[in-house]
Amino acid sequence: MTSQGGMINSYINIVPDKRMVSDRILLLDPYDIVAYSMLGTDMGKFNFTNREGKTYEWLEDTFTDRTDAIVSGLSSSTTTTTAVITTAALFQPGDVWLAESEQVWVSAVSGTTITVVRGFGGTTAATHADTIVMTRISRARIDGDDADNSPSTEVTSNYNYTQILQRTINVARTKEKIAEYGVASWENYLIDKAMKELMMDLARLPYYGKRYAGTASAARYAGGLRTFITNNLTDASSAALTRDMIDDTLQNIHADGGDPNLILTGAHAQRKINDFYEGFVTTERSESLGGVLIKKLMNPITGKVLDVVVDRNCPTNELWMLETGLISYYAFDPFFFEKLAKTGDANVGEVVGEYGFVCANDIHHGLVHTFSTTA
Repeated sequence: MTSQGGMINSYINIVPDKRMVSDRILLLDPYDIVAYSMLGTDMGKFNFTNREGKTYEWLEDTFTDRTDAIVSGLSSSTTTTTAVITTAALFQPGDVWLAESEQVWVSAVSGTTITVVRGFGGTTAATHADTIVMTRISRARIDGDDADNSPSTEVTSNYNYTQILQRTINVARTKEKIAEYGVASWENYLIDKAMKELMMDLARLPYYGKRYAGTASAARYAGGLRTFITNNLTDASSAALTRDMIDDTLQNIHADGGDPNLILTGAHAQRKINDFYEGFVTTERSESLGGVLIKKLMNPITGKVLDVVVDRNCPTNELWMLETGLISYYAFDPFFFEKLAKTGDANVGEVVGEYGFVCANDIHHGLVHTFSTTA
């Protein structure tokens, strides 16, 4: 031992000193599972049968398309009574189609050639350029006419896979028994931490998941939003996010029959939305509060309110508009902890779960993407 003389102070004899230590371990990273919380696991809305399965399908159908392009026949004369169309299966006698401002009534269909009455309903027959797109606006059958073949659509299916998420818990016997600050049981602490880490991984699935069937040497992978949403995508091409980009995408979704109720995006887009609508909010005077936070937007087409939710996991240059009634996580085997065979002088177990993802009706959702996060 070292000999000391004079005052005993806090810089000597430090071995017996007690330390003040927090009895709680503070995690530095935020626990954020926004997408999982907002989209949920309510698979009942899809009415799946033959559950459960690692591969799952959902059926989708559409109404008959109402538009078709003219190939030829309406450009040569306003009195022309036959025309060649692109898709014969969309036409039947009795259809009323709108060609620009003129309505034409279909009296017969033979392959891709239709016979029409020009200037139907008192409209004015006109000359039209080839390749114009006509829109079916009504049907008017002749009284007592024989039935004809009608257009129909074929039911299609979409599909996805489950993926396994797992963490191993391995704690030596001695470590588990030692009394420590902040941890009553290392096994329980690591189980809780692993569960949260896996939940955060699951919350990233909608943004990054790529559908893959898997093999004996490569794992199955569930597809996310990008796998299924391929329409109503607004590419900002690295320009600044604008209000028009959001409104245009909502308009396109509405034209396709959708009515989203949720926006998931990052912090930059939230700031931009705050700026877009700062002058369009009701405020109360406060001498100590500044700023505005927009958490709800009204769809400018339908009036439906969309929740605006910031998700740290969302790519910073993406803004998703989703109809949550058509999206869900699939909890094939929800997270649980199980003991594994003991190896050496250690307690071994795993936290494991198997989940998938469903996103139906592609055209009912939309995305603004690749906008600048600095402008």
